[in-house]
Amino acid sequence: MFRELDVGQSALLTDLAMCLNSYRLFSPGLYCCVHAMVQLDDDTQFCPGVLVQVNHGSLKQCDPGPSYDCFNGPPNFVLDVFPGDDLLDYEHRRDCYERHGVIEYVAVRDTEPVEWIWNRLVDGKFSAIETADNEMIMSSALPGLWIPAHALKHRDWWTIMATIARGVSRVGHHEFMDTIWKPGK
Repeated sequence: MFRELDVGQSALLTDLAMCLNSYRLFSPGLYCCVHAMVQLDDDTQFCPGVLVQVNHGSLKQCDPGPSYDCFNGPPNFVLDVFPGDDLLDYEHRRDCYERHGVIEYVAVRDTEPVEWIWNRLVDGKFSAIETADNEMIMSSALPGLWIPAHALKHRDWWTIMATIARGVSRVGHHEFMDTIWKPGK
């Protein structure tokens, strides 16, 4: 299920993908893909804006298909961009991602300032993570992915990327990398 984006939504998705890919560059062993098809089960297929997937180790949740035409199974992290005035199929996507075990699902609305709903899987159910303007979003699916709420709200991509660079230098990210690159962890 692919949703077409207008120019503003596409630009916002590109900027967010740039930030997520910046994280991936510090995190060997991850896929970061834009508009890659995801097959959750025989009847459920989506084409999310951006997905980040652990490619090795105990936290790996899905595989690229044999012909690399889609991912089979739930990615660790999914982000979609929506128009400012309509969340379209957000509820359906959220419910499917929740049911299949996506660890975090973020819905970003193309508004001024930017708005988002950050869903985190807790005990098999998504909980919306509330973040004050002066706080930092700290991903549980991607340890070290730190995003200052104020910077996201105001499209300050340089601050977000600098904060990501700081987050990946911390112990949580190093332990995450150990699960990918060291057998038995």
